Amino acid sequence: MNQEVDVIYNRYGEPILRLLDNGRFVGFDGKSYGFFDGQNLYNYNGQHVGWLENGIMRDHDSACVGFGENPTDLPRPMLPFKQFKPFPAFIEFEPFRPFKQFVPFKPFKKFSWSEIEPKNLFSQTV
Repeated sequence: MNQEVDVIYNRYGEPILRLLDNGRFVGFDGKSYGFFDGQNLYNYNGQHVGWLENGIMRDHDSACVGFGENPTDLPRPMLPFKQFKPFPAFIEFEPFRPFKQFVPFKPFKKFSWSEIEPKNLFSQTV
């Protein structure tokens, strides 16, 4: 457990988050940011913050927040070159996973980038 299964890059190709095999998102600093259930993204307050489909992370406006190692979801913006991944820090204990908020209506996917960074997506108030 705690094996990396994907990395989420931002709009500039910087590696920002690691997706672990238990559906948890951690930064390269080892801090927990949120978790993944089905295609839905949640923060540790139980708020639904977006979706992750076929390697593309989207916000509630369905704009692209980040992308994984091998994204296939369309439509999407032009993706940058990926930068080198830093060495990951020790992973802290996962916070308790709360009850999850209902999943909102999913809008049509956009070609554009979101103004939200991948880490900040999980700190958004919904």
